[in-house]
Amino acid sequence: DNVLEITGNSRIRSVFLFRVSQLPEPSLGRLVSNFKLMKVLDLEDAPLDYLPEEVGNLFHLRYLSVRNAKIKMIPRSIGKLQNLQTLDMRQCPVSELPEEISRLHKLRHLMAYYSNDDINYNLDHYRGLKIRKGIGHLQELQTLLDVDAYHDGVSLMKELKNLRQLRRLGIKRLTRESGRGLCTSIEKMKQLRCLAVWAISGEEILDLQSISSPPQYLQELYLRGRLEKLFDWIPKLENLVTLILYRSGLSDDWLKTLQDLPNLLTLDLDQGYDGGRLHFKAEGFQKLKKLDLGGLKGLNLLIIDKGALPLLEELSIGPSPQLNEVPSGIQYLTKLTSLAFWDMTKDFLDRMKADEGQDYWIVQHIPVVRFWLKDTETGYKSFILW
Repeated sequence: DNVLEITGNSRIRSVFLFRVSQLPEPSLGRLVSNFKLMKVLDLEDAPLDYLPEEVGNLFHLRYLSVRNAKIKMIPRSIGKLQNLQTLDMRQCPVSELPEEISRLHKLRHLMAYYSNDDINYNLDHYRGLKIRKGIGHLQELQTLLDVDAYHDGVSLMKELKNLRQLRRLGIKRLTRESGRGLCTSIEKMKQLRCLAVWAISGEEILDLQSISSPPQYLQELYLRGRLEKLFDWIPKLENLVTLILYRSGLSDDWLKTLQDLPNLLTLDLDQGYDGGRLHFKAEGFQKLKKLDLGGLKGLNLLIIDKGALPLLEELSIGPSPQLNEVPSGIQYLTKLTSLAFWDMTKDFLDRMKADEGQDYWIVQHIPVVRFWLKDTETGYKSFILW
């Protein structure tokens, strides 16, 4: 009711709703109808099940957010918002946009992904947005997160090549067939800074090998799905800051191809390597600050040479059930402030006990050594060794 008290002021340009527990269905329609000059409408966390058709009458609207709302459908009248620059639908269960979205030629940022907490964390945990034909008309787009590539993926990839101003692109449920078309489109995106691609399943090969000229300004790369080999173009990314490989299942000597990336700060391998041995050689990864070696089930030997990883601050390892000894070389990581082990054996833990553990000397210089163990109630529980 308090929201309705302001509807008489037609000169209002921005509306933000905070901590609104109830919003009767007629209220939003009335709110929208009275504010024809509105430029910003932020309905984040609002208790909404639908967006009224009247929203299409806000001709001057530049920013619309329904983030974390319960809206499942966007009205076709969205196509009337000719001045809209940002549409934020993150964590909103909208699965598909109407064709009229292709009329929003000034749109710069389209963000729409949804995580399903009812599904265990895997490739299906996050859902992208189904977009019908016409996305290629939105040539001012700088952000497109995330698109579902499974339905009519080949046609979608062809349209993406028209979006040459893109800086951030997220693709979900990519098939191997559609991957080849995506490669052609990515080569056109010279301004791309962030690329996130998920395969349609854990068994599907993520095939982006045919990119011959990758975006030179790319800073963040997230790849989720099996790789036959590390793509040849990744070592060419001189501006790459973050590289995350999830369920990649690499088995070749990929470390050698990455260790000379001049600006890499974060490397995350979550089930990204199927081999038994990792060797970080001297002079490699000179700027890396964060390294996550998660879920490397076959890993039985980890070696870090003196001179490798000189700036590393955070290191996380495990679960790696075959790794029986604390990795040799951690003692050389003088900048390390945090070391975490996930779901390792009790014998492994005992080796690091203060004063009595045989590997204590390797980790004694680190301010925080944390151990994470599986817990049936909370998922994981942690404790600090000292």
